[in-house]
Amino acid sequence: MSKLFKNITFLLAIVLVSFSNDINAQDVKNTFTLKGEIKGLVGNLYFRHPDKEYTRTTPSDSIIVVDGKFNFSSTISELSQIRVYPGFNGPDDKLFKKPKGGRGMFPVKCAYLTFYASPGANVTVTGEATDFMDAYPSGDKFNNSLAAVNKLMYPMYNQMGNLAVKNTYETDSVKIKANDKQAETIFKKSIEALKKHIKSNPNSIASAWYLNDLMLRTQVTNEEAEELFNSLSTDLAEYPDYKNVAERIKGIKATVDGSPVPSIKTTATLSGKEFNISSLQGKYVLIDFWGIWCGPCVAEMPQVKEFQEKYKDNLVVVGINSGDTKEKIKAFTAKNEYEWLQLLSDKANTPDNFVNRFNVQGFPTKFILDRRGKIVKRFVGGGEEAFEMLEELLK
Repeated sequence: MSKLFKNITFLLAIVLVSFSNDINAQDVKNTFTLKGEIKGLVGNLYFRHPDKEYTRTTPSDSIIVVDGKFNFSSTISELSQIRVYPGFNGPDDKLFKKPKGGRGMFPVKCAYLTFYASPGANVTVTGEATDFMDAYPSGDKFNNSLAAVNKLMYPMYNQMGNLAVKNTYETDSVKIKANDKQAETIFKKSIEALKKHIKSNPNSIASAWYLNDLMLRTQVTNEEAEELFNSLSTDLAEYPDYKNVAERIKGIKATVDGSPVPSIKTTATLSGKEFNISSLQGKYVLIDFWGIWCGPCVAEMPQVKEFQEKYKDNLVVVGINSGDTKEKIKAFTAKNEYEWLQLLSDKANTPDNFVNRFNVQGFPTKFILDRRGKIVKRFVGGGEEAFEMLEELLK
């Protein structure tokens, strides 16, 4: 073997070892641990990792639980809230709020263990699995703040969930109304308690997350949302939960009727070609926020197609999908011959997160733009009013 070849081989080995060490060091740096004990928990826990892509057939990641105890490690790229849940129809079924007959469930936050994972975090969980997940994380300021608000909110969520289940077994209309009234009272109390907690804990990342949740569920007015957001500390500004709320607040102001549509210049199209919404000025535009997972969205699409074909010279339809893969959207639109432009809303806090930028709070949501690119009106839910307005504008 020549001396030159030996030197090259030696240098290559050094590079490979260094590269391997860098990867291992990065893995160690990004590792988080979740350990603890939840009394009364029997089966394993499951979750969807924020750094992974999942489909409906992709199995969730699992956390092995033995006698209520667990010790789990993984890596994470950035601070992320993770929701952990027991197996449905498993030994911990008591945590789910199932109606009479056992099919489906009432979605309640208190069925889940929620914690913040971040690079280097060591999270400890303590608590009990009763008829809800009365267990909370600790170990750093993020998890301590989340535990504080969840300890406040989970018992109320549990009460509301139990009343909903109770009504599925009840046949007396008077008792059903009484249960509904009690649940409504608890609901109003929970919203007020949450708003008070957010104002009292401006440095809590959990306050930012819950504010975003309140906005998404339209449980606060736009004015209340702005007031609560302004009460948050700007020290949170580097974190995704705060950024999500900030983008939604901008979206409130940017999408009022009569305002120019927020700029969209993106390659988040099915073809990968750049699209600029300003190129559509001169025609009316229907922006349709949708998802294949959204039954009402899919049900209205034949009517969207009808309008697109009927008024093709004066109307442009722009679909903005949230929650589906590019491949799935391509297959779905091709099968149904939906030939209008489709954009993909990013889940991350980027300029392509159109759901946050337009403050979309429910699906389907539609916007009608006039010929100058200004918002005529926003429509949330059933699109009949949107179609009626389009008919008036285009006839």
